[in-house]
Amino acid sequence: MRFSGKREKELENGQVRFAEKVAAGILGAQRRLADYLNRRTAGFSARRWRTLLLGFCLLFGSYTLYLLIAAIY
Repeated sequence: MRFSGKREKELENGQVRFAEKVAAGILGAQRRLADYLNRRTAGFSARRWRTLLLGFCLLFGSYTLYLLIAAIY
């Protein structure tokens, strides 16, 4: 849906190739990071995963609550 009267420009071939290379680089970096993290956490038990999840939820949940309270007062 267009809100302005401007028409969208078609990308040139060079721009499309550049965007594809950038996207491929980002996806490659994501894959390498995911593989690294999977290797690091391969030996975690279910209990350890639950503990980490609980800690993550408590940490960021409490920070979000702090931000909400700080915004009100």
